[in-house]
Amino acid sequence: MPTVDSLPIEQKVAFRRKSVQVMRDLFDLSALMVSVEDYQKAKDNFFSPAQKIWFMFGGTIKRLEPGLGNQIESHINAINPLLDQAAPNRALTASLDELNRLMASAVTISDAKL
Repeated sequence: MPTVDSLPIEQKVAFRRKSVQVMRDLFDLSALMVSVEDYQKAKDNFFSPAQKIWFMFGGTIKRLEPGLGNQIESHINAINPLLDQAAPNRALTASLDELNRLMASAVTISDAKL
């Protein structure tokens, strides 16, 4: 079975872009769930699927741009405990927005240095 690393460059780029878009959609969904105070759904969307995607390609970003990779992981780690609070504050929404901004940079770096 082929792996992502065995794909042609064009397909690698498309896969990474799609992965980042899926992560963004999950982060946006988490932010929406926070705005309606459904913290469990926010947590469900953030923890499992989004973090699994990061673990699939985050190593590439960390290798290509260590500072950016560390910033992304730092935001992910900061968001986790916020989602555990009974009523997360605005810091959660701000962190999700910043994480989306960082992910846009990550895909740019990934594409440029493939």
